Amino acid sequence: MMHWKYLTICLFALFPSALHAQVQIGENPPFLAALSDTDMVPTVYETGALGPADGENHDTLSIIALPLDAEAEPRHFAVSNSTNGPPAALTLSPDGRFALVAETYGRRPRDATRLDQLPQGKVIRSIDLAGEGEVAATVEIGTQPQAISLNPAGDLLAAITVDDGQELAFVPVREGRFGAVVRFGLGLPPSGGFIPLKSTWIEWHPSGRYIAVNLVDRAEVAFYEVVRDSEGAVTAIQPWGNRVQTNKFPFVGRFSPDGRFYITSDLQWGVDTKGFFGVEEGILTTVRLAGEGSSGEAALHTVPHVALGGWASETILFSPDGRFLVTSNLRGTGKADGDRQWTEEASLSLHELDRETGRLHSRGEWRFPAVQPQGLAFSKDGSVLYVGVNRYRGGNHGAVEIWNLVTEGGPRLERTGTTVRLPPGVHTLAAG
Repeated sequence: MMHWKYLTICLFALFPSALHAQVQIGENPPFLAALSDTDMVPTVYETGALGPADGENHDTLSIIALPLDAEAEPRHFAVSNSTNGPPAALTLSPDGRFALVAETYGRRPRDATRLDQLPQGKVIRSIDLAGEGEVAATVEIGTQPQAISLNPAGDLLAAITVDDGQELAFVPVREGRFGAVVRFGLGLPPSGGFIPLKSTWIEWHPSGRYIAVNLVDRAEVAFYEVVRDSEGAVTAIQPWGNRVQTNKFPFVGRFSPDGRFYITSDLQWGVDTKGFFGVEEGILTTVRLAGEGSSGEAALHTVPHVALGGWASETILFSPDGRFLVTSNLRGTGKADGDRQWTEEASLSLHELDRETGRLHSRGEWRFPAVQPQGLAFSKDGSVLYVGVNRYRGGNHGAVEIWNLVTEGGPRLERTGTTVRLPPGVHTLAAG
C-alpha cells in the first residue's frame, strides 16, 4: 500500500478548521481518482447477466498519486458504485480532500445473477481521502442517481435521478458534510419518445450559475438557472433560454471551459435500433450558448455544427484550454462473443474546436485493445490524458492508461504503454 505523501492533506486531518480558510484550489500535489464496479461484466447490457461473483475484488475507489511513481501502489477503498449509467458517479472537492461517490445500484446480494436483481441505489457518500478512506458523510439523494456534478465553488452538488417529478436534486456540501437536500421536477411536458429514462446527465456551467440537463427521451438539452438565497440554499430553478434539439440519445455533455459552448455525445440508441445499442456511429452536437445573464428573447441557444462522432462515445472531455475534445469509444467491445458487432478494439478520437464558429474538426481516431473504456481525465497542463479501461480480454483487472496529447506537428494522441493496474470495472475518473 502507498503512504499518502500529501503534506497539506495530512495537515488537514490534524487541523481542519485552522487550514480550511488558507488552502486554495490546486495547492495539493495532483492525484487521480478512479471508480471500479466489480459486479457487472461488460456484456451485462446485452445479456442482463452480471457474470460470476468476484471473490477477490470489491467495488473500489482507487487513488493514484501523480506524477506516477513506479514503486508506489494506488490506495484502494471499498466504496459501493455502479458502472450502469454515464461515467459521472464521482467528483472531488476543490481542495482534493473528499471524494463524492454516487451509488446508482447497491451492493450485489449473494444470490443475484442478473442486473434487475440489484437493489436500486439512493445515496451519495463523502469519502475522506486524508485518512484511511472513512465515510465522512452519507446523504439520500433520490432513486438511482445517474450523474452528479459539483459546482465550481465546491459548495453545491447537483444530481439527476429517475424519480418522476423530482428528477433534480441539490445538496449543499461543506468540508465533506452534506446539508439538506432540495428536489425539483424538470417542468417539462410529457415526452413522445421511446426511452423510459428522462435524463442521464447533469453538468454545471463554469460560471456556477446554470446547469445543463441532457434529455435522452426527447433528444434535447435543457438549461436551467439555479437560484440561491443569501445562505446558499437553492430556492428555485428556472429555464435559461430555449431547450435545444440534439441528435438521438444525447447521453453525456460537456461545457467548454470558457462557457461559450456545450457539446453533447448523441449515441443514437433506442428501442427502434437492433438490440437498443445497434448503431455504430455517433453524433457530436455543438450548442452555442446565449450570453451569461441573458434572459427573454436574448437567451437564445443555437446549434452551429454537428459532427460525426465515434461508436458508443460514452465519455467526452475537453482539454483544460478548451482547444480539444476527446471521446472514448466503446465500439463493439461489450458485445457477446459471436455477435456480428463484436470488436477486439475500442478507440479514442480527437477533435479540435474552432472557438469562434463552434465547429469540431476531426484530428483522428486511435484504436487500442481494451474492453469498455470509460472515464477520461487530463493533467493540469493538458499534455497527459488518463484513460479508464474496464478490463482487458483474458484478464480480470481494469486499468488507467497513460496517453499523451501532442499538439506540435499535427495534433494527435499517443499511447505511451504505461498503465496503472486497478480492480476490474473501471468506469469513472476524476483528477485532483
